[in-house]
Formats: sequence, C-alpha cells, structure tokens
Amino acid sequence: MLTPGKTVSASEIAFMAGLTDKEINRLVDDEVLPTDLVLREHGRRFAPLTAPFANFYFFAGEYLTRAARIRVIATLMDRLRKRPDFDLFLALSDRSRNVDFDWSVTHAPVTVLLAEFVHDAWERAARVSEAARHVVEDPEILGGTPCFAGTRVPVATVVAAAEDGKTVAEQMAAYPFLTLELIEDAAVYVKARPRAGRPRRVAEVNPELTPVRRKVVRPAREEV
Repeated sequence: MLTPGKTVSASEIAFMAGLTDKEINRLVDDEVLPTDLVLREHGRRFAPLTAPFANFYFFAGEYLTRAARIRVIATLMDRLRKRPDFDLFLALSDRSRNVDFDWSVTHAPVTVLLAEFVHDAWERAARVSEAARHVVEDPEILGGTPCFAGTRVPVATVVAAAEDGKTVAEQMAAYPFLTLELIEDAAVYVKARPRAGRPRRVAEVNPELTPVRRKVVRPAREEV
C-alpha cells in the first residue's frame, strides 16, 4: 500500500525516468497511471515504481498505441499486486532488485520488455539517495536550505556557479571542502529535489565564502 512516507515528488520521478515534471504530471492528467501509483493527499506524490513505467510510456509512443502502452502497465501492475512483496516493488527497494520477476508482457504478436527501464530507474534512484547522503536540510541552517553536510554552503549555489561557467578548479578554490563527487551530487540533488524560488547565493548568507568571479572578454570577429 502506498503511504506518504514512501512517495517522491514529480521532480524526483522525472529525474529517475529521464523526463520532465510536465511529462510526469501529464501521465496523471491523461489517466495513464494506475491509481495505486499516485497519492493526491498533499499535492501529487508518486511511488518510485512510476519512473520505469513513465519512461516506457513515452519511449514506446513511436511504436505502440496509447491503449497498448496503458495495457502493458496495467498487466504488470496486476502481476505485481499479487505478490506479498508488492510494497518493495512500489518503492523500487534494493531488496526487490534480486527478486526473480518477469518484466515482459506479450500481446501477440508483440512482446514488450521493461526490465531495462526498471534497471535504469533503480540506478537513478540510487544516485539520488547517494547525493542526499551529502546534503542536509536543517531548519537551523539557512532556514532549511539544502546545504552540503557540515557547511553553510547551499548546493544550489554550486550548481548555479557551474551554470555560470565556473570551472571545477575555480569552485574547489572557492570552497576547499568541495570534491568532484560533491559537485556532481549537488547537480543531481538540485535536479531531483528542486526548491521553489531563486536559490540564495553564498554571498548573501556568508560573504567570506563568495566564489571568485572571472570575466572573459572575447575578441571581436573581423568583418569579411
């Protein structure tokens, strides 16, 4: 049974599926997803299992009709509901990864294989979990803004610096605690668990940690 504690946001599902928030919400609006994959109590929340189904649905749009794709998802969900470990699959738990389960659906003359979509979602879910290990959201630290563990540096600030063209070396020089792994974790975390509003820059919360800025002036192109 799906409970709030076992659900994730549309953004996290989108990251796990390699899609956009808009595409994930469209699955709900178009009534593609079985009801036991979605909770609507406090806004839309999803079972992690939504991710591989969402990925399959949009990927297979070129090959299968909408009705056929929905039937594939419904068939697999019916099969999963009969299992005593259904909740493990809903959560894409690591404990379900080694369980023997048939992720194929045959509607003659076509057989659809979803194992690869499920594997990709498991890998991306694990990547989010790993990134979250290095991030804290503490109300006592910048009002709960996601920061690197043990610091007051928002992960969104490092992501914004990269988007502004700062190199890895420049970021590491500005924030000595940073590693390449932490920079990658920040990108994953911000994409999977974005916060509303403009992210606060380090200069706004701790001027001593202001990153070094570099302006690049490109030579004018010669007229031909």
